[in-house]
Amino acid sequence: MKTTTLASLELRAERDVVTARQRARQLASLLGFGPQDQSRISTATSEICRNAVRYAGQGRCEFLLEEKPRPALIVRTADQGPGIRNLEEVLAGRYQSSTGMGLGLAGTRRLMDRFRIESDAGRGTEVTFAKELPNGLPPPGRTAQIAEQLARTPLPAAEEEVRQADQELLRAIAELRARNEELEQIRDELEETNRGVVALYAELDQRAESLRKATDLKSRFLSNMSHEFRTPLNSIQSLARLVLEGAEGPLTEGQRKALQLMRRSAVDLAEMVNDLLDLAKIEAGKIQVRPVGFDAAQLLGSLRAVLRPLLQEGSPVQLCLDPVPEMPALFSDEGKVTQIVRNFASNALKFTERGEVRIGVCQEAAETVTFYVRDTGIGIAPEDQERIFDEFTQIEGAHQRKVKGTGLGLPLSRKLAEMLGGRIRVESAPGRGSTFSLTIPARYRPAEAVAAGDVVVAVIDEAALAARWGGWLEGTRYHLVHARSFEETQAAIARYRPAVLIAAPTLGGLTTRPLLADLRKDPATRDLPVLGLARTSQEVSLFTLAADVVVDGLAERHQLLEALSRALSPPRRVLLIAQEARDELRAQLSEPRLELLEARDALEGLRRAREERPRAVVLDAGSPGFAEEALGLLREDPRAGALTVLVRANRPLDPAEKERLQAGGALVIDVGGMLRDEAARALRAAIWEAGVANA
Repeated sequence: MKTTTLASLELRAERDVVTARQRARQLASLLGFGPQDQSRISTATSEICRNAVRYAGQGRCEFLLEEKPRPALIVRTADQGPGIRNLEEVLAGRYQSSTGMGLGLAGTRRLMDRFRIESDAGRGTEVTFAKELPNGLPPPGRTAQIAEQLARTPLPAAEEEVRQADQELLRAIAELRARNEELEQIRDELEETNRGVVALYAELDQRAESLRKATDLKSRFLSNMSHEFRTPLNSIQSLARLVLEGAEGPLTEGQRKALQLMRRSAVDLAEMVNDLLDLAKIEAGKIQVRPVGFDAAQLLGSLRAVLRPLLQEGSPVQLCLDPVPEMPALFSDEGKVTQIVRNFASNALKFTERGEVRIGVCQEAAETVTFYVRDTGIGIAPEDQERIFDEFTQIEGAHQRKVKGTGLGLPLSRKLAEMLGGRIRVESAPGRGSTFSLTIPARYRPAEAVAAGDVVVAVIDEAALAARWGGWLEGTRYHLVHARSFEETQAAIARYRPAVLIAAPTLGGLTTRPLLADLRKDPATRDLPVLGLARTSQEVSLFTLAADVVVDGLAERHQLLEALSRALSPPRRVLLIAQEARDELRAQLSEPRLELLEARDALEGLRRAREERPRAVVLDAGSPGFAEEALGLLREDPRAGALTVLVRANRPLDPAEKERLQAGGALVIDVGGMLRDEAARALRAAIWEAGVANA
């Protein structure tokens, strides 16, 4: 990066401050800045130079031209004074000086495009700020002409500078008055809008009540009609069976086929009616869980006997039952478990043309059990794996058109699983088959009678601490549920839809970061606030990108309530540092759980990283050397050095450049050959998964 000195002067008295202000205005004019920017640059220069004279006694001011893709006028002021002890307070604008308003530094930072300050006790202060040139870099030779012209041009008298400053102040007052009038108008418009919003809320309440009534009517209609359909359907099935058995005399082959088709259609319709009735009952809260003790092996044996008639003679599909491992008797609703697994298996048989359908059960943890159905069928595309749980939804395809169905089985199965305190998972790929699994507690426990309030799931080994938290939350809006394993955590999330998850860094000797990363990748749980409990700096690093709020202790009731309140509010901050592609980068990372901060160069990025404490930083490597420069500044700073940094590479990186970025601890995401949506998914996934990758 090349810089050219345009002018410099020593600062020893107040008249030197006026001279610096005048030089700043002249330079700004010669470089093509407009009147408003000239005022900003001269005002910022005089404020910083005055600080050097007032607090250090003397200093030096330099004006430089920075020659780079985005050229800028740089003003650098240095002194050998006592330094600034309360720098953070001054930069935040909270410091009240005994000799002024204490807003010089904070105001300069707001006026300029870039701002950097270094101040150490006993070693003085150096302030550097820059304003980007509006018309780009001057043509060759013009820089030397500007320096010569500046040297030849006499400075106006101090009285003229004061008069000009007064005129600028009057213009500023006029602008403020105009803006106040505009704000008054906006306030009136907002008040009118608020009245409209209140009316809209009232209308929405009416619509919500109408929708609730319509839902109740729909549930009653489905329930009543389902009951009315059952009697004639049962009669059709019984009559068809009697006639097929010869009760009305011998049948021709054509009559037999017609009766079999009629009976099969009646059975299919009866199954659809039963599913509709069950869904209506669940929505109306009329289905009850009736847990009993039963053996998993007997359940699967009975299920295989029921499913075998679905296989035609000579079918290329085999129905297999995996050996059942030894496990204690289960305590749950056997009928509902059978209904769910039977639905999995019947779907597998429908959509498997050859190969096998394998049914089994396993115990992945002491307190849960998993039933699974694995097939070698057509498989399901990733984008459709959530849609199949929508009511009346069937995926389009050549094979699907041959198979009849209502699209109610899987939605009903998911709701039944949630009633049992469990969950359903799908693992599938087109052409490679599917595995549907049901994980439920080995012993069903009724949902606690939770009053209106928010459930807090505590993922922690320490039972005594969890019990203490539960006691502190009594009488508040929160209710605590203690999860002692990963499986209990997943079941509790599916069952209670908690407001907050409190997580220790480890559970049962294993890190919880993979669990938290899975929550972030799942659209159903991505927005679940996570409160991390970390007692050491090493444990804090385990929650990088995985927790919304991290605390070092919850030993008092007020600490717990305050932490829960914080966890419910903040989104995840990500700082984007890019010179040329900020709009594209912003669009790729647009997501409800991400609060995006932006910086257009390395210095501004360092400032925002220090002040606003983002969870991660994304650097754009569009310009050669830019990402390395920004990464170097971040790593050298004590407060920003530990941040997770990702580099978006939209161009082929030189191997040496990529190696240097990785050596600096950055994760390089190569999106050069990807489509726009694909690149966006890869970048967002990298942000959520960065914490697990560094575990």
